[in-house]
Amino acid sequence: MELVEVVLYVRDMERATRFYRETLGLEPDHESEHWTTFRTGVCTLALHPGTAEPDPTFLVADIEAERERLAAASVEVTEIREPTPGVRVFDVRDPDGNRLSIESRR
Repeated sequence: MELVEVVLYVRDMERATRFYRETLGLEPDHESEHWTTFRTGVCTLALHPGTAEPDPTFLVADIEAERERLAAASVEVTEIREPTPGVRVFDVRDPDGNRLSIESRR
């Protein structure tokens, strides 16, 4: 399992993008008014408008097996969904209630 993406929800996309690009010096990989990504090594930092909690995403090879393993460990898991073709994901919560996404890609 490796951390591949962290989504931060921001109130002002323009201001947030400018901060990460100009102040921190990150190079945008994709930039729009609804979704901006920065490559930060193996992990992507994504900005998206909104007020939701941050969403770290972990990549796994076998999403069904990982969901079963976590459910057997008494972790509450959501159903697997496919938000875009070839990407399957489910969510879990850590002991403090933080949401984590578990993802596989074709």
